[in-house]
Amino acid sequence: MNKPIIGISGNERPHAKFPDITWSYTPSGYVKGVQEAGGLPLVIPISDPSFAEYYVSMIDKLILTGGQNVDPVFYGEDKDTSDNDFYLTRDLFEFALVEETIKQEKPIFSVCRGTQLMNIALGGSLNQDIEHHWQDAPTDYLSQNMLIKPDTALEKIYGTSTSINSFHHQSIKRLADDLEIIAYDPTDDTIEAVTSRNSDITFLGVQWHPELLLESRKEDRELFNYVVREL
Repeated sequence: MNKPIIGISGNERPHAKFPDITWSYTPSGYVKGVQEAGGLPLVIPISDPSFAEYYVSMIDKLILTGGQNVDPVFYGEDKDTSDNDFYLTRDLFEFALVEETIKQEKPIFSVCRGTQLMNIALGGSLNQDIEHHWQDAPTDYLSQNMLIKPDTALEKIYGTSTSINSFHHQSIKRLADDLEIIAYDPTDDTIEAVTSRNSDITFLGVQWHPELLLESRKEDRELFNYVVREL
C-alpha cells in the first residue's frame, strides 16, 4: 500500500552554541502526527521560491507549520507589534509553496502562522497584536474555549465545542474571500479555524497547535488522521 507523502514546511534557527551554524527543522509533533496517521512526512526546507514547483511535485499534500510572524507588508500595513520575530525569506518561500500547491491542485492543512499566511496569500489581513491568546502554561494545557460550526470536518472530530491550547498573539482580521470561518473563540470572536469555500482550493486551517496535543488527546490524533487520509 502506498503511503501519501505529506510535505511539512520547515523553519530555521541558529545553533545555541555556534550562531554561525543554522539548523533546518520542524517540530517533531508534525512528523509523528503524519507517521501515526499512515503518511510519509517530507520536511521542506526554506529555499528559493523557484524551488517550490519541484518540492510540491514530490508531495501529495502540504502542511504549513507555525513559527514567526508574517511580514505585514504582504497585506499592505506597517509593522505594529512589539514582537520583532519576522523572517522574510521564509514568507517568500511559503507564499510560493501555497501558490504552487493550489496550482497543482493538492490539499493544504495549516497551523497557527500557517493559517495566517494562507489567509494573507488569498487576500486577507491580520490583527498584529492581540491579548489573551498566548498561554503561560504547558503546551498540552487547554486554555481557550472554541465553538465549532455544525456539519464540518472539525465538528465530526471535536463536536460543536471543545478546548484548545493557544500560542499566538496575532489573528485573522480581514478574512479572505475564498475562506469561511468554521470555529471561533466565544470570548472575543477570535477566529480559530477556517476552510475553503472555493471548490478549486482544498484547505483546512487551525489556529491552535494540535501537534502539541498528540500524547494527551485522541481528537488531535484524529485530526491528523483526517488530514492525511481524507483532506
